[in-house]
Amino acid sequence: MSSIKKISLVIGLVAVVGTAVFIGRQSSGDSTNNTLLITPRSVERRDLSDVLTVTGEVRRDETKKINSAVDGKVSQINVEDGDTVEIGDGVFALDGRTAVAVPGDFSFYRELTVGSVGPDVKQLETILNDGGYIIRDVDTLFTEDTRSALAKWQFDRGYSGSSNENDETITASLSPNSAAYSVGRENTAAFVVTQAVPTSSGSSLRAVVVKPTLNISVDKTSVNEGGSVTFTITSDVAPTSDLTIAINTAGSATAGDDPVNDDDYDTILGSVTIKAGELTTSFTSKVFVDNTIEDEEDITVSMTTQFGNDPTYALGNTNQLRVVIPANGSELRPLLTVKASSETISEGSSITFTVRTSVKSNRDIKFNATISGSASQDVDFLTPDVDTYTINAGDYSVDVQIQIRRDDTVEPDENLILTLGADTPPSGKTERYFLGDTTSAEVTIQSEDLPEMTLVGGGTVAEGRTGSFRIVADAPVTEDTSVNYQMSGTAQNGADYKALSGTIIMKTGSSSVTVPINVINDDVTFKPSDMLVADWPARIGKVEVDEGEFVLQGNVVLSLTEPQFTITMKVSPTDRAELVVGQAVFVDLKVGGQILPGTISELNDSATVGSAGEELYEGTITVSGEFSAVDGATVSIDVTLDEAVQVLAVPVAAVLRSADGDEVRIVNDAGTITRVKVTIGLIDGEWVEIKDGLKGDELVVVDIASGNVASAA
Repeated sequence: MSSIKKISLVIGLVAVVGTAVFIGRQSSGDSTNNTLLITPRSVERRDLSDVLTVTGEVRRDETKKINSAVDGKVSQINVEDGDTVEIGDGVFALDGRTAVAVPGDFSFYRELTVGSVGPDVKQLETILNDGGYIIRDVDTLFTEDTRSALAKWQFDRGYSGSSNENDETITASLSPNSAAYSVGRENTAAFVVTQAVPTSSGSSLRAVVVKPTLNISVDKTSVNEGGSVTFTITSDVAPTSDLTIAINTAGSATAGDDPVNDDDYDTILGSVTIKAGELTTSFTSKVFVDNTIEDEEDITVSMTTQFGNDPTYALGNTNQLRVVIPANGSELRPLLTVKASSETISEGSSITFTVRTSVKSNRDIKFNATISGSASQDVDFLTPDVDTYTINAGDYSVDVQIQIRRDDTVEPDENLILTLGADTPPSGKTERYFLGDTTSAEVTIQSEDLPEMTLVGGGTVAEGRTGSFRIVADAPVTEDTSVNYQMSGTAQNGADYKALSGTIIMKTGSSSVTVPINVINDDVTFKPSDMLVADWPARIGKVEVDEGEFVLQGNVVLSLTEPQFTITMKVSPTDRAELVVGQAVFVDLKVGGQILPGTISELNDSATVGSAGEELYEGTITVSGEFSAVDGATVSIDVTLDEAVQVLAVPVAAVLRSADGDEVRIVNDAGTITRVKVTIGLIDGEWVEIKDGLKGDELVVVDIASGNVASAA
């Protein structure tokens, strides 16, 4: 009897997922059934990833060894192992000179002084300039400007000088100029030059310079046209020499000297002077009257900061003022003012007093004027024939000229004053004019005698600092005057202090001039151990020396490590081929359950040989967030090599691989099994991506196993 094979499928097979299905094989006359046990699984959509897991290490890398640049004794150590050093910190000291952490490109290697040339000079100047010790020209040449900035840097850190010098002297004395002036009894000034920085023995002589602090005030904050406003500058300490203060004016009002040209107020000079020993100085500006109806205007007066490394004064809280000129012009009337053509005049010349009206008139304006002052009528000047003057109709002004007589008398300067008189109209008549704020004008008649010059100054000035002497005339000079002086003493002109020419100009109208003496700090040199160049901030790895120890040039003083932990990994050549910079990772620190995200920031292209002779490639991981770790701790690093999101996936066991391609077996609705060609993609553990061949609603066969099932009785 032939055998008849019959295959039956359990009802509901298609709906079963992950459940074994029996397919029986029956033979006639057999007491048992031969069956196949099939394990099906539905096609799914899953997120798949290819993750490479490697080991790594937490460590701090040594960045640099700090060697002693010179021989010397370690006089102080300011850091300990593990400390973090910032820019500007003092790390240690050799022979009392603190080694300061500074930024730069390379370590200093030699002493530097005036005349040194090279890139190390430029690096030094850059460090000083960036630190606020200003150098005008940052270049490769060590100049006196460099030494001055370095001296201040060293002075602030208590450095000793390179040698102990004796005090030196400078003597300034006036030389005659018979064509311009005579020399008075006080004609010399002496200075003592001391060291500017502490000596190696610990003694020091520092010059204390008290800078005046200036504030400005005003007698009124609102002034009408025809009025005047007075500004006063006050110093908290009296300067030892004349102090020149820079003044700036601004605002909507216009400065000038003629209201006809739409000028609103008398120009304020660009600088004023507080005399030596005095606390205040004042200056006044007249506000002009014009024929214009105007909105409110203002004048802003401010003191400005001086330029340079060492300004002679500081500005207080009140360094700017605003004065308002109210709206005007609704009611106009003639206001008379007077102004002299010059503040000073020589004998034999003539002076012009200009009397001006604020508004034009259609009839003559007659006014009275008187002449007074210390000058004598008909002796020092010719008396005018009249005391009543006229501004013609349609004119704004009239000039009153007075001839000054020349004489041979040696006499002090005298003054001449023209004063306007008030209008006295007849009874019942309207006043023809009114007096403005400036009702008088004064001129100084200068004597033809030559001024006598004296010299004031002297004292002690430290190296690197500035002293001065002042040449004073007994009367203001009438024109720019060359004043000669001589320098002598043990200090050398041009060597110990900046070269002085022996001549200075006293400007017209001035009665004094100051000669600065800039003393050169020739005791300042730069030692390569003064500045430690590294990539700061940095962490101290280990201090290799003790205080009191003598170290030779080139010996290691301390080592630096990275201030932050670095996570490194070492991988095989095969794994290295899978890695690129920028790949995302997760680092398992194995401390407190910390797992931090990160990226591969560095990968070496050359291999090193491990302890077992194997080739290893090193890389660096950058993580996000703070973490706890100890130097040398081992970590686990998961590197995501590839990922696929919501793709068709089947168990790896469902794929049959052969030379003809990959296949999967699917269970049909009729209960039969069909092989289907597929294209696979990413494999993630037990799952594999199906790129092509399936639609996603299939049931695939994961496994088929044979077995015996006893037949029912």
